[in-house]
Amino acid sequence: MNSLGITIKKYRETRGLTQLELAKKANIGSGTLGDIERGVNKSTIKTLNKIATALNLNIQEKEELENAFLGKKKNKVNDFIEQLKDPIKMMSIPVYSSVAAGLGFIPDSEPIEYILIPELSGECIGAKVSGDSMEPTFYNGDIVILKKDIEVGIGEIGVFQNRNTGEALVKRLKKKNGVYLLESDNHIFKDIEIKTDEIVCCGKVVNVVKKDLKKRISPLQELIDDIPADKLALAEKLLKTLIPDEHKK
Repeated sequence: MNSLGITIKKYRETRGLTQLELAKKANIGSGTLGDIERGVNKSTIKTLNKIATALNLNIQEKEELENAFLGKKKNKVNDFIEQLKDPIKMMSIPVYSSVAAGLGFIPDSEPIEYILIPELSGECIGAKVSGDSMEPTFYNGDIVILKKDIEVGIGEIGVFQNRNTGEALVKRLKKKNGVYLLESDNHIFKDIEIKTDEIVCCGKVVNVVKKDLKKRISPLQELIDDIPADKLALAEKLLKTLIPDEHKK
């Protein structure tokens, strides 16, 4: 029996439950629970979440279960911790192909998809980022979460419309020498000076959903994260054969 199996069995027995009773409360098969306790089944985060909920573990007990689980799913432990916490209330928001479409500047625009985000007050929409003017904060294809009709402070990122052209811009609000400017985080782009009522603020960027973040930063890391726990040791050995001797520690 491994440490995870020992831990689950201990909590099950302290609550006076048989394997069959706990399996029923957790809505899993009694055979599955028996295999986990004996160390035959490596289990999954989803199954462990069900067991933890059925056992009604307190914070200290959850931490002990996390530590027992750590040796099997090192790269998934943060997900496991989040799964054990109280569920976060979510809300569905529409995502548009552009900021202009989402704010109604393009007539009859329809959402291209809907996504779930942690619940926020007020009216929120998502919009696909197009271009590279806000890199490295936002990349092309990211989804910015916009909260409509909310004030944008100096240094914050908002959505601004040019009334003359109808163009919608995602920019950072700056003030320099008494003049308000729209600044790109990618500094190869020039600042845009706000003149009279030509440009108006339409909302504030409150969050972002990154597109293929792991793939953009490191395709290799994404592959490593998908390696099953029982194959990590083999993967490590194979990777070490690719490292020149002078770089090995």
